[in-house]
Amino acid sequence: MRAEASRTSRGYTGQVPRSPAALAAQFDIASFGELASDASRVRILLSLMDGQARPASELARIAGVSTSTTSGHLKKLTVGGLLVLHSVGRHRFYRLASDAVADALESLALLRAPSRRTSRPVDPQLVAFTNARTCWRHVAGRFGVALFSGLEQNAMITMRGGELGLSDAGTAWCRTLGLEQPRWPLGKPCVDLTERRFHLGGALGTLLTDQLFALQWIARTGEGRTIRVTTRGSRELLRQLGLRWPLG
Repeated sequence: MRAEASRTSRGYTGQVPRSPAALAAQFDIASFGELASDASRVRILLSLMDGQARPASELARIAGVSTSTTSGHLKKLTVGGLLVLHSVGRHRFYRLASDAVADALESLALLRAPSRRTSRPVDPQLVAFTNARTCWRHVAGRFGVALFSGLEQNAMITMRGGELGLSDAGTAWCRTLGLEQPRWPLGKPCVDLTERRFHLGGALGTLLTDQLFALQWIARTGEGRTIRVTTRGSRELLRQLGLRWPLG
């Protein structure tokens, strides 16, 4: 797999994508592989890639196994450091433990064997997923790549020590969105699972994504990672960044 390098991305060629082995090493590679070898556990992990926390009952339905079996899976994933448990009163919720876990899962997915192109019906859900979705806590898919490109073309992001930071123009734009930070976080280039190009990840990507949700420029379509760009979002992105969505 070879990611397409854009104008800004040429500055960090060789730094991304990080290998799954390097990302998984902080857990223990053999243990990580064992935890990710069960299809039900993989479904649980991937369902939490939208950054949300879910109760065991919902994860059991997603995994397609019994509550007792799910309980065992959740215990293994929590002890293994891939999930964390949050208790709110009597309710218990699970979410991915860290950005590193999400990075490892996304990187492993990038290594899937290429499938032969065959004529098959177009799946509307797959099309929607490919168009716009969340990758852990930042936007991805065609929309995420287009947004990253728009930020580049408007000179709003720059390389700083191997990471992506806001330029003066980017800082000014974020302030027009209602964001104000004592210290602006850094981002990182993330190789998109379906587009094989970069979208904006890291803390900066999370901050911007959260604000796009708050401004109702993007919205969730229901369960899962798929999102949509709202009419307001399309209008403002065109006016402020020159980004036309949907793409032609």
